[in-house]
Amino acid sequence: MTGLITARSATNSILRPNNGEPVIAEVDCLTGETVIGGGTRAEATNPVNSPFMHMQESGPTQSGWLGRVSATTRFAQGSSLVVTVTVYCEGP
Repeated sequence: MTGLITARSATNSILRPNNGEPVIAEVDCLTGETVIGGGTRAEATNPVNSPFMHMQESGPTQSGWLGRVSATTRFAQGSSLVVTVTVYCEGP
């Protein structure tokens, strides 16, 4: 019998990140839960910056999920790089 599966998410947003500056988001499962999957989503608040993002890392940690995305050029005035991670946790 499997336990309840719960999705947990966290978001980090940086206004006009510098070239190469990582934007990191991390989320953990609760104590007693097991990481069974997850993912990272990156988006720019100004679509002109969408081609200028580089996914550096997306994967499980010991207790959750971590995503790291960097800008490959300075973003436009008023544009943010938004990184959201989701972890799927199986509980008792």
